[in-house]
Amino acid sequence: MSLNEHQRRVTSAELRANLDLADLDTATLAAELGLSTAAVEDALDIGPATDPALVWRLRDHLESAARAAGAAPHEYTYLPERMRSAAQVWFGVGDHRFSD
Repeated sequence: MSLNEHQRRVTSAELRANLDLADLDTATLAAELGLSTAAVEDALDIGPATDPALVWRLRDHLESAARAAGAAPHEYTYLPERMRSAAQVWFGVGDHRFSD
């Protein structure tokens, strides 16, 4: 399953909402993930060629980081937890959440 343009826009906004809740900037997020800032920005924008596994990795990390910052993470409309098993099969998605 791939996201259409509308779903990518919604998911991008949800990722950025959790980035704000986590009180992180893209440079810090990139350093935490071992990625370049440009790669993180591209993934947050979720273009048609963005690796779905990276989007899920960001989702998990930002969800955990928001919780660690004392915030309730914004829920994901098109990347809900119930879709994780399908994403694991389709894209090799792992679970990248961390505990506080």
